[in-house]
Amino acid sequence: MEVLAVFEKLVPVALALGAGVLFAQRSVVSAASSKAFADFAFLFAVPCYLFAAIYRSDLGALFAWRALAGYAVTAGIAMAVVGVLARLTTTREPRQLALRIMAAVQVNTAYFAVPVFIMLFGDAAPVFPILLFQVCVLSLVVLAIMELHGAPVTGIPAGQAVPASVRAGGPRPTQPTGGPPAPPQLRSWRSQAGRAVWGSLTTPIVLACNAGLLLNLLAFRMPEPLLDGFDFVGAAAAPIALFALGLHLGGSGISFRHTSGEEIWLIAVKCLLFPFAVWLAAAHVFGIHGPWLTYLVLIAAMPAPQSLFIVAQRYGVDVEMSAALVVKSSVAALLLLPLWIHWT
Repeated sequence: MEVLAVFEKLVPVALALGAGVLFAQRSVVSAASSKAFADFAFLFAVPCYLFAAIYRSDLGALFAWRALAGYAVTAGIAMAVVGVLARLTTTREPRQLALRIMAAVQVNTAYFAVPVFIMLFGDAAPVFPILLFQVCVLSLVVLAIMELHGAPVTGIPAGQAVPASVRAGGPRPTQPTGGPPAPPQLRSWRSQAGRAVWGSLTTPIVLACNAGLLLNLLAFRMPEPLLDGFDFVGAAAAPIALFALGLHLGGSGISFRHTSGEEIWLIAVKCLLFPFAVWLAAAHVFGIHGPWLTYLVLIAAMPAPQSLFIVAQRYGVDVEMSAALVVKSSVAALLLLPLWIHWT
Protein backbone atom coordinates (compact mmCIF):
# COMPACT_ATOMS: atom_id res chain seq x y z
CA MET A 1 0.00 0.00 0.00
CA GLU A 2 2.88 2.38 0.78
CA VAL A 3 4.47 1.73 -2.62
CA LEU A 4 1.17 2.35 -4.40
CA ALA A 5 0.63 5.57 -2.46
CA VAL A 6 4.10 6.82 -3.45
CA PHE A 7 3.31 6.15 -7.11
CA GLU A 8 -0.03 7.95 -6.77
CA LYS A 9 1.73 11.03 -5.36
CA LEU A 10 3.95 11.12 -8.45
CA VAL A 11 1.06 11.22 -10.91
CA PRO A 12 0.98 15.08 -10.94
CA VAL A 13 4.76 15.10 -11.47
CA ALA A 14 4.45 12.73 -14.43
CA LEU A 15 1.58 14.79 -15.86
CA ALA A 16 3.46 18.12 -15.80
CA LEU A 17 6.71 16.58 -17.03
CA GLY A 18 5.01 14.49 -19.72
CA ALA A 19 3.04 17.48 -21.00
CA GLY A 20 6.29 19.40 -21.53
CA VAL A 21 7.85 16.48 -23.40
CA LEU A 22 4.76 16.02 -25.59
CA PHE A 23 4.37 19.74 -26.36
CA ALA A 24 8.03 20.04 -27.37
CA GLN A 25 7.97 16.91 -29.53
CA ARG A 26 4.77 18.05 -31.28
CA SER A 27 6.14 21.62 -31.63
CA VAL A 28 3.15 23.00 -29.73
CA VAL A 29 5.62 24.93 -27.52
CA SER A 30 9.22 25.49 -28.60
CA ALA A 31 11.81 23.60 -26.56
CA ALA A 32 13.94 26.77 -26.58
CA SER A 33 11.30 28.49 -24.45
CA SER A 34 12.11 26.15 -21.54
CA LYS A 35 14.57 28.76 -20.24
CA ALA A 36 11.78 31.33 -19.86
CA PHE A 37 9.70 28.87 -17.83
CA ALA A 38 12.75 27.91 -15.74
CA ASP A 39 13.51 31.56 -15.01
CA PHE A 40 9.91 32.15 -13.92
CA ALA A 41 10.18 29.27 -11.45
CA PHE A 42 13.68 30.16 -10.20
CA LEU A 43 13.20 33.91 -9.89
CA PHE A 44 9.56 34.22 -8.84
CA ALA A 45 7.37 31.17 -8.17
CA VAL A 46 9.75 29.16 -5.94
CA PRO A 47 10.68 32.21 -3.79
CA CYS A 48 6.99 32.97 -3.26
CA TYR A 49 6.36 29.39 -2.17
CA LEU A 50 9.31 29.35 0.23
CA PHE A 51 8.53 32.70 1.81
CA ALA A 52 4.92 31.84 2.62
CA ALA A 53 5.75 28.36 3.92
CA ILE A 54 8.57 29.50 6.21
CA TYR A 55 6.69 32.56 7.46
CA ARG A 56 3.80 30.36 8.63
CA SER A 57 5.96 27.65 10.25
CA ASP A 58 6.29 27.02 13.98
CA LEU A 59 10.02 27.53 14.26
CA GLY A 60 10.22 26.28 17.83
CA ALA A 61 8.87 22.86 16.91
CA LEU A 62 10.56 22.83 13.55
CA PHE A 63 14.26 22.94 14.43
CA ALA A 64 15.71 19.84 16.14
CA TRP A 65 19.24 21.17 16.35
CA ARG A 66 21.08 17.91 17.00
CA ALA A 67 19.34 16.24 14.06
CA LEU A 68 20.06 19.19 11.80
CA ALA A 69 23.71 19.28 12.92
CA GLY A 70 24.10 15.59 12.05
CA TYR A 71 22.61 16.12 8.62
CA ALA A 72 24.70 19.26 8.00
CA VAL A 73 27.99 17.62 8.96
CA THR A 74 27.27 14.59 6.78
CA ALA A 75 26.27 16.79 3.85
CA GLY A 76 29.44 18.86 4.19
CA ILE A 77 31.65 15.78 4.16
CA ALA A 78 29.73 14.33 1.21
CA MET A 79 30.15 17.57 -0.75
CA ALA A 80 33.92 17.48 -0.23
CA VAL A 81 34.17 13.80 -1.21
CA VAL A 82 32.05 14.22 -4.35
CA GLY A 83 34.01 17.32 -5.35
CA VAL A 84 37.33 15.48 -5.05
CA LEU A 85 36.04 12.41 -6.93
CA ALA A 86 34.58 14.52 -9.73
CA ARG A 87 37.80 16.54 -10.03
CA LEU A 88 39.89 13.39 -10.25
CA THR A 89 37.66 11.56 -12.73
CA THR A 90 35.74 13.98 -14.94
CA THR A 91 36.30 17.74 -14.82
CA ARG A 92 38.19 20.54 -13.11
CA GLU A 93 35.93 23.35 -14.31
CA PRO A 94 34.52 24.91 -11.09
CA ARG A 95 30.92 25.36 -12.28
CA GLN A 96 30.73 21.79 -13.54
CA LEU A 97 32.10 20.57 -10.20
CA ALA A 98 29.48 22.65 -8.36
CA LEU A 99 26.64 21.09 -10.35
CA ARG A 100 27.92 17.57 -9.66
CA ILE A 101 28.11 18.30 -5.94
CA MET A 102 24.59 19.71 -6.07
CA ALA A 103 23.32 16.61 -7.88
CA ALA A 104 24.87 14.18 -5.41
CA VAL A 105 24.15 15.93 -2.10
CA GLN A 106 21.18 18.29 -2.40
CA VAL A 107 17.68 16.81 -2.45
CA ASN A 108 14.38 17.56 -4.14
CA THR A 109 12.46 18.93 -1.16
CA ALA A 110 9.63 21.10 -2.44
CA TYR A 111 8.64 18.95 -5.43
CA PHE A 112 9.28 15.44 -4.11
CA ALA A 113 9.89 15.28 -0.35
CA VAL A 114 6.90 17.44 0.65
CA PRO A 115 4.17 15.30 -1.00
CA VAL A 116 5.87 12.07 0.12
CA PHE A 117 6.08 13.27 3.73
CA ILE A 118 2.46 14.36 3.68
CA MET A 119 1.54 10.90 2.42
CA LEU A 120 3.65 9.06 5.01
CA PHE A 121 3.30 11.24 8.10
CA GLY A 122 0.48 13.67 7.35
CA ASP A 123 2.88 16.59 7.79
CA ALA A 124 5.78 17.97 5.75
CA ALA A 125 7.15 20.21 8.56
CA PRO A 126 10.36 18.14 9.08
CA VAL A 127 11.36 18.92 5.49
CA PHE A 128 11.56 22.70 5.95
CA PRO A 129 14.69 22.87 8.19
CA ILE A 130 16.58 20.80 5.62
CA LEU A 131 15.17 22.98 2.86
CA LEU A 132 16.41 26.08 4.70
CA PHE A 133 19.83 24.50 5.20
CA GLN A 134 20.02 23.69 1.49
CA VAL A 135 18.96 27.13 0.34
CA CYS A 136 20.93 29.21 2.85
CA VAL A 137 24.10 27.06 2.96
CA LEU A 138 24.45 24.43 0.22
CA SER A 139 22.83 26.47 -2.55
CA LEU A 140 24.76 29.52 -1.41
CA VAL A 141 28.01 27.64 -2.00
CA VAL A 142 26.88 26.45 -5.44
CA LEU A 143 25.55 29.84 -6.52
CA ALA A 144 28.68 31.58 -5.27
CA ILE A 145 30.79 29.33 -7.48
CA MET A 146 28.48 29.93 -10.46
CA GLU A 147 28.60 33.70 -9.93
CA LEU A 148 32.34 33.76 -9.23
CA HIS A 149 33.18 31.93 -12.45
CA GLY A 150 30.70 33.60 -14.76
CA ALA A 151 27.38 35.41 -14.78
CA PRO A 152 24.33 33.84 -16.48
CA VAL A 153 25.17 33.27 -20.12
CA THR A 154 23.61 35.59 -22.69
CA GLY A 155 23.79 35.19 -26.42
CA ILE A 156 23.75 31.36 -26.18
CA PRO A 157 20.51 29.53 -26.97
CA ALA A 158 18.83 27.85 -23.99
CA GLY A 159 20.08 24.34 -23.46
CA GLN A 160 23.23 24.77 -25.55
CA ALA A 161 26.52 24.01 -23.83
CA VAL A 162 28.88 26.87 -23.12
CA PRO A 163 31.84 26.82 -25.56
CA ALA A 164 35.15 25.57 -24.21
CA SER A 165 36.74 28.95 -24.87
CA VAL A 166 34.22 30.61 -22.55
CA ARG A 167 34.70 27.98 -19.83
CA ALA A 168 38.44 28.62 -20.07
CA GLY A 169 37.92 32.31 -19.33
CA GLY A 170 37.64 33.68 -22.84
CA PRO A 171 35.25 36.47 -23.89
CA ARG A 172 31.57 35.71 -23.30
CA PRO A 173 29.07 36.29 -26.12
CA THR A 174 26.89 39.37 -25.91
CA GLN A 175 23.59 40.33 -27.46
CA PRO A 176 24.01 41.55 -31.06
CA THR A 177 22.64 45.04 -30.41
CA GLY A 178 21.53 47.17 -27.52
CA GLY A 179 23.35 45.22 -24.80
CA PRO A 180 25.95 46.62 -22.42
CA PRO A 181 29.60 46.07 -23.27
CA ALA A 182 31.24 42.93 -21.93
CA PRO A 183 32.99 43.41 -18.57
CA PRO A 184 36.79 43.38 -18.46
CA GLN A 185 38.19 39.89 -18.42
CA LEU A 186 40.94 40.65 -15.94
CA ARG A 187 39.47 41.34 -12.52
CA SER A 188 40.95 40.88 -9.08
CA TRP A 189 40.01 37.74 -7.15
CA ARG A 190 38.76 39.87 -4.26
CA SER A 191 36.42 41.78 -6.53
CA GLN A 192 35.14 38.51 -8.04
CA ALA A 193 34.59 36.95 -4.63
CA GLY A 194 32.72 39.98 -3.37
CA ARG A 195 30.41 39.99 -6.37
CA ALA A 196 29.91 36.23 -6.03
CA VAL A 197 28.86 36.39 -2.38
CA TRP A 198 26.67 39.43 -2.98
CA GLY A 199 25.05 37.81 -6.01
CA SER A 200 24.40 34.63 -4.03
CA LEU A 201 22.91 36.42 -1.02
CA THR A 202 20.64 38.48 -3.25
CA THR A 203 19.33 35.49 -5.19
CA PRO A 204 15.50 35.54 -4.93
CA ILE A 205 15.38 32.09 -3.30
CA VAL A 206 17.86 33.06 -0.57
CA LEU A 207 16.15 36.41 0.00
CA ALA A 208 12.75 34.73 0.29
CA CYS A 209 13.96 32.20 2.88
CA ASN A 210 15.76 34.80 4.97
CA ALA A 211 12.83 37.21 4.80
CA GLY A 212 10.33 34.53 5.82
CA LEU A 213 12.54 33.44 8.73
CA LEU A 214 13.15 37.02 9.92
CA LEU A 215 9.49 38.09 9.78
CA ASN A 216 8.50 34.87 11.54
CA LEU A 217 10.98 35.54 14.36
CA LEU A 218 9.81 39.15 14.67
CA ALA A 219 6.15 38.02 14.73
CA PHE A 220 5.47 40.57 12.02
CA ARG A 221 1.86 40.40 10.87
CA MET A 222 1.69 40.07 7.10
CA PRO A 223 -1.54 41.13 5.37
CA GLU A 224 -3.54 38.03 4.48
CA PRO A 225 -4.25 39.19 0.91
CA LEU A 226 -0.49 39.45 0.32
CA LEU A 227 0.11 35.95 1.74
CA ASP A 228 -2.71 34.64 -0.44
CA GLY A 229 -0.90 36.15 -3.41
CA PHE A 230 2.33 34.39 -2.47
CA ASP A 231 0.41 31.12 -2.10
CA PHE A 232 -1.23 31.61 -5.49
CA VAL A 233 2.07 32.20 -7.29
CA GLY A 234 3.95 29.59 -5.24
CA ALA A 235 1.44 26.92 -6.22
CA ALA A 236 2.74 27.27 -9.79
CA ALA A 237 6.37 26.60 -8.82
CA ALA A 238 6.34 22.81 -9.09
CA PRO A 239 4.30 22.42 -12.30
CA ILE A 240 6.11 25.25 -14.11
CA ALA A 241 9.57 23.90 -13.23
CA LEU A 242 8.54 20.38 -14.23
CA PHE A 243 6.99 21.66 -17.46
CA ALA A 244 10.24 23.51 -18.26
CA LEU A 245 12.18 20.30 -17.69
CA GLY A 246 9.76 18.40 -19.91
CA LEU A 247 10.17 20.96 -22.69
CA HIS A 248 13.92 20.57 -22.55
CA LEU A 249 13.66 16.79 -22.53
CA GLY A 250 11.27 16.82 -25.45
CA GLY A 251 13.70 18.92 -27.43
CA SER A 252 16.88 17.02 -26.60
CA GLY A 253 15.77 13.55 -25.51
CA ILE A 254 17.10 11.46 -22.64
CA SER A 255 17.88 7.77 -23.01
CA PHE A 256 18.12 5.43 -20.05
CA ARG A 257 19.93 2.93 -22.28
CA HIS A 258 22.80 5.37 -22.80
CA THR A 259 23.28 6.41 -19.19
CA SER A 260 26.92 7.35 -18.71
CA GLY A 261 29.17 6.00 -16.02
CA GLU A 262 29.34 9.45 -14.44
CA GLU A 263 25.56 9.63 -14.18
CA ILE A 264 25.47 6.15 -12.61
CA TRP A 265 27.92 6.99 -9.83
CA LEU A 266 26.30 10.36 -9.09
CA ILE A 267 22.85 8.71 -8.83
CA ALA A 268 24.33 5.95 -6.66
CA VAL A 269 25.79 8.54 -4.29
CA LYS A 270 22.52 10.50 -4.20
CA CYS A 271 20.09 7.62 -3.72
CA LEU A 272 22.20 5.03 -1.86
CA LEU A 273 25.45 6.25 -0.30
CA PHE A 274 24.32 9.65 0.96
CA PRO A 275 21.20 8.41 2.84
CA PHE A 276 23.25 5.53 4.28
CA ALA A 277 25.91 8.00 5.45
CA VAL A 278 23.21 10.16 7.05
CA TRP A 279 21.84 7.13 8.89
CA LEU A 280 25.31 6.10 10.04
CA ALA A 281 26.22 9.57 11.34
CA ALA A 282 22.83 10.33 12.88
CA ALA A 283 22.40 7.01 14.70
CA HIS A 284 25.98 6.24 15.71
CA VAL A 285 27.69 9.63 16.04
CA PHE A 286 24.99 12.13 17.01
CA GLY A 287 22.78 9.69 18.91
CA ILE A 288 19.60 10.50 17.00
CA HIS A 289 16.81 7.94 17.24
CA GLY A 290 13.06 7.80 16.81
CA PRO A 291 11.12 9.86 14.26
CA TRP A 292 13.92 12.28 13.43
CA LEU A 293 16.23 9.45 12.36
CA THR A 294 13.54 8.31 9.93
CA TYR A 295 12.97 11.87 8.70
CA LEU A 296 16.66 12.51 8.01
CA VAL A 297 17.25 9.26 6.14
CA LEU A 298 14.14 9.65 3.97
CA ILE A 299 14.99 13.27 3.16
CA ALA A 300 18.55 12.27 2.17
CA ALA A 301 17.10 9.50 -0.05
CA MET A 302 15.10 11.97 -2.14
CA PRO A 303 16.25 12.57 -5.74
CA ALA A 304 18.44 15.35 -7.09
CA PRO A 305 16.75 18.75 -6.78
CA GLN A 306 14.66 20.32 -9.50
CA SER A 307 16.76 23.46 -9.02
CA LEU A 308 19.76 21.56 -10.45
CA PHE A 309 18.21 21.78 -13.90
CA ILE A 310 17.06 25.38 -13.29
CA VAL A 311 20.55 26.52 -12.24
CA ALA A 312 22.18 24.63 -15.12
CA GLN A 313 19.72 26.17 -17.57
CA ARG A 314 20.23 29.65 -16.16
CA TYR A 315 24.03 29.51 -16.33
CA GLY A 316 24.30 27.43 -19.51
CA VAL A 317 26.44 24.66 -18.00
CA ASP A 318 25.81 20.88 -18.39
CA VAL A 319 22.11 21.35 -19.07
CA GLU A 320 21.63 17.91 -20.66
CA MET A 321 23.40 16.06 -17.87
CA SER A 322 21.53 18.00 -15.17
CA ALA A 323 18.17 17.21 -16.75
CA ALA A 324 19.12 13.54 -17.03
CA LEU A 325 20.22 13.38 -13.38
CA VAL A 326 16.97 14.94 -12.14
CA VAL A 327 14.83 12.49 -14.12
CA LYS A 328 16.90 9.35 -13.54
CA SER A 329 17.50 9.98 -9.85
CA SER A 330 13.74 10.53 -9.43
CA VAL A 331 13.06 7.10 -10.92
CA ALA A 332 15.78 5.51 -8.75
CA ALA A 333 14.51 7.24 -5.60
CA LEU A 334 10.96 6.09 -6.30
CA LEU A 335 12.09 2.48 -6.59
CA LEU A 336 14.31 2.64 -3.49
CA LEU A 337 11.98 4.64 -1.23
CA PRO A 338 10.03 1.60 0.05
CA LEU A 339 13.34 -0.02 1.02
CA TRP A 340 14.43 3.04 2.98
CA ILE A 341 11.04 3.16 4.70
CA HIS A 342 11.48 -0.47 5.73
CA TRP A 343 15.10 0.15 6.81
CA THR A 344 14.24 3.10 9.06
